Amino acid sequence: KEYELNVEYGNTAAGTETVFSLDIRSKGISKIDDLHVFIADEDLHIYRHVRPVISGNGKYIFNFKAPQAGRYRFEVVFKAQEGWLNLSKDIKIKGDKKTSEPEAKAGDEDYSVKVKLIPKKIYSEHVVTIVYEIMHKGAPLKGLEKIDGFDMQVASWDEDLKEFIFATPKQNLGGPEVAVSIVFMKAGKHAVFAEFIHKGVIRKVDLVVDVWEEPKEDSGSLFNL
Repeated sequence: KEYELNVEYGNTAAGTETVFSLDIRSKGISKIDDLHVFIADEDLHIYRHVRPVISGNGKYIFNFKAPQAGRYRFEVVFKAQEGWLNLSKDIKIKGDKKTSEPEAKAGDEDYSVKVKLIPKKIYSEHVVTIVYEIMHKGAPLKGLEKIDGFDMQVASWDEDLKEFIFATPKQNLGGPEVAVSIVFMKAGKHAVFAEFIHKGVIRKVDLVVDVWEEPKEDSGSLFNL
């Protein structure tokens, strides 16, 4: 079934909150659940995850304030009869192009996260498990609250914004370790943005990983010595 994304918005400018309205059209009747919007700038330094609310006319409404001007990728992820789907749209924001300061929240300094990759070298089209070990004030954090039923939600783009992935943990035990498995299809650099909730506040963990092409076996280069 084909789905078409329609996004409406007024004047956009960096530093100004803009109201966005979106609807998804499809041929025939389709029930849409659990809709998310993931937003990143083209340099993958700015990241937002928003949950639109449905308005009286059936459209989804959300606000977004871009910290700086430039092109932003909007990924709309939703659950339909076929399973999880995602539709993309690029939107240009006018205004000041200066690089924004790192995005931090009060209290971020109380958290530290160690990241372990299994395996350590990531190959395209192979599973990698990213293990996040979350500490709060130097002690392992065991009181993670759920985001939509999960300990963590992860969104990832490659550097060309060609591949987008949304992933969640299979096991949700409340921390301190959270494991998320991903299959990257494209080689190159990928930005991985993770979110968790503790004491009612969403915290972000940013990560850049290198994904390698799987080496091709060349039978002609094997010698029996």
